[in-house]
Amino acid sequence: MQRLVDSYLELGVVGMARAASSGWFGGHYGAALLAGYYMTREHDLPEHVIDGIERTCESYRELKPDWFLPLEDNEEADPALLQKVLAGLEENVKQLRTSGHGLALGVLALKALRERPDLIRPTVVEGLVTLLKKTTEDRKDRYWGIADYFEVTAADIRDIPAYHTTLEMAERTFGELPPVVQGRVIEGVIYHFSGEVDHSITHAQALTDLERFGYGELTAKGMVNHRVQLYLDRQMPDFVLADEVKEPAFDRITSPDYWAKTYKDPHALKVPYAALDLLKRLPEEGREKAERDVCKLLTLMD
Repeated sequence: MQRLVDSYLELGVVGMARAASSGWFGGHYGAALLAGYYMTREHDLPEHVIDGIERTCESYRELKPDWFLPLEDNEEADPALLQKVLAGLEENVKQLRTSGHGLALGVLALKALRERPDLIRPTVVEGLVTLLKKTTEDRKDRYWGIADYFEVTAADIRDIPAYHTTLEMAERTFGELPPVVQGRVIEGVIYHFSGEVDHSITHAQALTDLERFGYGELTAKGMVNHRVQLYLDRQMPDFVLADEVKEPAFDRITSPDYWAKTYKDPHALKVPYAALDLLKRLPEEGREKAERDVCKLLTLMD
């Protein structure tokens, strides 16, 4: 039986491309459709999870209907244009920017285009390239207590051991989760806190996909940035720890309690997609705790 989620590969990548003119954040909505599509393809999900994916994704389509119109058949695909998307990813691994969103968004698009080369059309690629360029631009005071995070390099980090494989990266991502605290505005500046931890998971998963696709050099450069990201994610004032999520509302990503809601935040699909994939890479004895920690993040999803 055909389901709504079956259409989300094409609609997701097209939605990402069309969102680019409004700024890179809009790409999250198409990426959420792609995350929902791949979750259903790569995991044996209970029916209530698929229902929840479709309900939330349909709310994004209603929110931005023009982004999710089907493609017209007036453009020929050109697989050679995929190189432009790869060039955009190469720019995003030069330095950490926007918490790795260039990778988290761009690799989902790359994954879709590899599966559906008929979608590698000039207007789609142009939108994705614009999106990837915008993810390299960010405010320097994104992280608490650091005036200019552009200046932070791997050489400045002492308390997070370097990692050289994507398995080590996955273990470190879950094993060194900082306290989960809701983001907030402090002295007129917004700090994302738990949202930054969400991004460390989506960034890490994107890098593991790049490795699977055979882009080892991009993966190696990206892991250096990811380690910087873990360090930056730890930066938060002590007074916010009073609001730390110590007990999640549920302890499984597939919990009916989570999937009964319709979410405004597209990370509500992107984080489960990334986490479910990364969790498969962990030794079995470490998965239960790691998944429970991810559920602390999901507890705060809106």
